[in-house]
Amino acid sequence: MSAIWGNIIVIAVLIAVVALVVRSLWKSHGSGGGCSGDCGNCRGCH
Repeated sequence: MSAIWGNIIVIAVLIAVVALVVRSLWKSHGSGGGCSGDCGNCRGCH
C-alpha cells in the first residue's frame, strides 16, 4: 500500500512542476517575452 502512496506523491509533484512550467511559459508569452522571429529585436539572440 505504501508503494501506491509513493507513486501518487511522485505523480502529484510532477503534475505540479509541469503546471508551473506551463504557467511560466504562458505568462512570458503574454507579456511579449516569446520569440517573434525578428532576431534584430530579440534579446535572446547572439
